[in-house]
Amino acid sequence: MIISDRDRTNWSKCKRAAATLFILLFAPVIARAESIGARAKTWIEIKAADKAAEMLANPNVTGKERLRVEQIYYQLVRDNPQSVPAQNALAAFLWNNGKAEAAVEHWRTAQRLDPANAETANSLGEAYLGAGRVPDAAQQFLVAIHSEVANPLYHFNLGNVEFVLRHDLAAAWKIDSAEVLQRALFQFREASRLAPMNAEYARAYAETFYGMPNPDWKEAQVAWQHYLELPTNRNFAYLQLARVSLKRHKKAEALSFLDKISNPSYSEIKEKLRKQAKAL
Repeated sequence: MIISDRDRTNWSKCKRAAATLFILLFAPVIARAESIGARAKTWIEIKAADKAAEMLANPNVTGKERLRVEQIYYQLVRDNPQSVPAQNALAAFLWNNGKAEAAVEHWRTAQRLDPANAETANSLGEAYLGAGRVPDAAQQFLVAIHSEVANPLYHFNLGNVEFVLRHDLAAAWKIDSAEVLQRALFQFREASRLAPMNAEYARAYAETFYGMPNPDWKEAQVAWQHYLELPTNRNFAYLQLARVSLKRHKKAEALSFLDKISNPSYSEIKEKLRKQAKAL
């Protein structure tokens, strides 16, 4: 079979078209692979820096050695200026080594690169809280929650700010402090729901009912019952369940919980509650 010059020309055009189509189809795949490879490389570098930082826990470490590790983190950021994890790693190192202002600057850089990064927002929230910037701290914790709604720590952090510093937030947000407390209760409930085996979250949720203007004592009892089921101070849990039972005017129930308290350090408050129960 004889192939004409015209056929050869058409065949060449087809091959070029096919090659172009191949590039168009697989260029995004290649780009993604390169991006994943770059992220993996950055992750390995961060882990190496973190490993070097572990030696700083030694009280005999010299200033020169500390500076060398710091330079490893700075080099990490110079090599990966657009990497949010790299910026976060440097910021965390600086924060842990007493350089708060520099740390905040790098967290701010990370947030400019990715405004929705939960780790960055949570870190900035803690930094702003330490600086007394209560509304800014609450806002950052809220950003963290919106970015990772299933992370119980972020709910717990926001709940803490709203509960402990409710008057500051009420003034800043121009709402009643009771509403701030309601928000705190919700955040603690979410933290405990997402991490049901965490005793700290469970206790924070249960204790918040005592600060509410019109608490749901039935729900409070459920919260303390859950706390009791965890590996916690059972005497303390029984004491709280007795208190809540008294709030609900459940005399027999309150006395039953009080009878289960065996630690003598609770004797005084136990007898006080017993008298209140018998007076019902």
